[in-house]
Amino acid sequence: MDHFLTVIFQLIYTCALRDSVSCLDLEEIANTSRSRNKDRNITGMLLCQDGSVLQVLEGDKSAVLKLYEKISKDVRITNTLILIQRMTSEREFPNWSMGFKNADRIDGAFTLCAQSFPDVLPENPSAEVGTISRTFARVNGLA
Repeated sequence: MDHFLTVIFQLIYTCALRDSVSCLDLEEIANTSRSRNKDRNITGMLLCQDGSVLQVLEGDKSAVLKLYEKISKDVRITNTLILIQRMTSEREFPNWSMGFKNADRIDGAFTLCAQSFPDVLPENPSAEVGTISRTFARVNGLA
């Protein structure tokens, strides 16, 4: 019997929100993106801290690249930078159509801080996701 290896494309990028855009605005965008990403079979996570954004997108390569192209042209963000593009054999965020954690939100059910930061990561993150996430945490005072 032939076994087919599933290949998932993963893109990790960072950007900054423009001054007129808050992390709460980004949360609204993430909420509206959830159903579209589910239809496209794109999963990932989105973190926001003091206007700094880190996002992991994973799925079919053409779908992820098309979504990233749209994101990179969004006038609400600036300084978009791709950190990693890679092929992998499995999703790291299979249950998150758009997992969003807003570190600035205090009244929500989840406050991103040094103690809770590991909760947004997969149990066994890849070296790439682990390294970039730890860097994001250090830069944004979450480590």
